[in-house]
Amino acid sequence: MNKMKKQTLPFLSLLLLAACSTPSTDTTPPPPPADTTATVPAERPAVVAPADAKLKLVVAPPATQFPDAKLTLDTILPNEKTMEVEYRFKVNGFELKAQTPDAGTRGCANSADGQHIHFILNNKPYLAEYNSDFKAKADPGRNIALSFLSRSYHESVKNSDAVVLKEFNMPGEGGMTAGDMSKDPTLFYSRPKGDYKKLDGDKILLDFYLLNTDLEKDGYSVRATIDGEVWTINKWEAYFIEGMELGQHTVRLELIDGNGQVVPGPFNDSGVREFNYLGS
Repeated sequence: MNKMKKQTLPFLSLLLLAACSTPSTDTTPPPPPADTTATVPAERPAVVAPADAKLKLVVAPPATQFPDAKLTLDTILPNEKTMEVEYRFKVNGFELKAQTPDAGTRGCANSADGQHIHFILNNKPYLAEYNSDFKAKADPGRNIALSFLSRSYHESVKNSDAVVLKEFNMPGEGGMTAGDMSKDPTLFYSRPKGDYKKLDGDKILLDFYLLNTDLEKDGYSVRATIDGEVWTINKWEAYFIEGMELGQHTVRLELIDGNGQVVPGPFNDSGVREFNYLGS
């Protein structure tokens, strides 16, 4: 009997040892998946108003689209004696001098002469050209001419085929010495400009043209200072200024980076532009 106990005890010890060394079937549940929503940046609002704003700046409603609009510059003929340049454009998918179909419902100034080309030389106030061929004075030295198709109410057609950038040189010193327009983010001022009559609408169009940036992917913004009020624009759209009193007003547009600094470039600070809002 004792001999059997002596043989059994080692066997039981082995069984106990094996049982203790067997991995437990109970496992700790895996941790919940990481919350990645906090790393996704929130979409920036189109407009950020100053705290004490008296005016309103809102995104203009979607305008009539011209997806097939195309503007090309066939010929440029500089006259070095008169410092005048002849431009010969070709327009497709867009009718110059026609009224844009939604012009009557926009509530802003509209050209009775219809759709046209906005011609901007060296970021000066634009010329509205209603024919595809026209002449314009140039400056001595390097010139930068931006031309884009415009609806009859002066809102730019923001299609990549509906814009032409042309650089050329004229005799004399001066001109644009900085900036590579083929790659540098660049802001061109367009509207407001000139005189507005209240009878033509109570909304003032604010519009600009961008090259080599669309604001969003670069984290850039446009700082719009309107009558001293500083607004931040985060999307390349057309905007309406509302709530203006009659009289003279000012607008300044600046292309800025995420730190609020003006992006380097000869046109990225428009300087102060003046316009008038008249009763009649």
